[in-house]
Amino acid sequence: MIRHVLERAACALGLLLVMACVGGPKVPATALGAVEIADLSSNAGALRSATAGDALHLSVWQPEQPPRAVILALHGFGDYGRSTYDKAATYWAGRGFLTYAYDQRGFGHNDSRGNWPGADQLIADYQSVRDAVGRMHPDLPLFVVGHSMGGGIALAGAADDGLAGLVLAAPAVWGGARLALPYRAAAWGGALFAPDKRWTGQGVVTIQASDNIDVLRALSRDPIYLHNPSSREFMGLIRLMDRAVEMAPRISAPTLMLYGERDEVAPENAVIAAYEAIPGQKRLIMYPDGWHLLFRDLQASIVWRDVAEWMEGELP
Repeated sequence: MIRHVLERAACALGLLLVMACVGGPKVPATALGAVEIADLSSNAGALRSATAGDALHLSVWQPEQPPRAVILALHGFGDYGRSTYDKAATYWAGRGFLTYAYDQRGFGHNDSRGNWPGADQLIADYQSVRDAVGRMHPDLPLFVVGHSMGGGIALAGAADDGLAGLVLAAPAVWGGARLALPYRAAAWGGALFAPDKRWTGQGVVTIQASDNIDVLRALSRDPIYLHNPSSREFMGLIRLMDRAVEMAPRISAPTLMLYGERDEVAPENAVIAAYEAIPGQKRLIMYPDGWHLLFRDLQASIVWRDVAEWMEGELP
């Protein structure tokens, strides 16, 4: 929930003294390398690296018939694969799409939950997983769906990757010149002075992510969901969004952008600017009654259908 995160930081930290990029030395990303999907059952498994011994939790939704295409789905900040995509991927399975959604490093069911891995690592993980899924299904078109932070990661790592299509739902693209200096200053200051402090935002700012109150209540009680972002994560999200904005003009895959006009998390002008920067074949769908959690809002079934129909239109 990108805007929420940054507004918390700006309100809580104010304009601090540091105006340069901080947050410790840059650690090179370690790609998962030759990834294998292991321990695969009907609805779950793990992504394991033979070289690093690393693993990421994986959720799977398989159609009853042989799949017509494959979806790799990326969740947003704090969330995890099954939480974001369970109902959407169940619907897509009914239309013949096989969906993989992994819990990104630092989130979900992974041992690394709560430890921010850095933008470079998240992008490297995505590229390794995408390549592994492509190797498993070499004869099937591959689509990538990214929500919020997951959309930013997919955008940052998607240039010239041979995808059949890229779906970006309320993507994290509030970066580059569109992110004002006060927000950067607040995040930089927090990363310098209190990198591991987690912020609740209570009494500071109120953001509603969806009109589906049952979903919001369930997330508030979910012990797997990562609720309170740290200063280090504020800074990391900014770096990730900067990367996504930078890469948008290099996207070669057909792209579907989704945005809810009632979204209080991802600023509309930033999303539209990223969409306009993407060259080639693209489509934008605006939902007048849509919020940030597009795949879980009260009108989510419309979004699931729109994504399925667009992907069907991109099939050979």
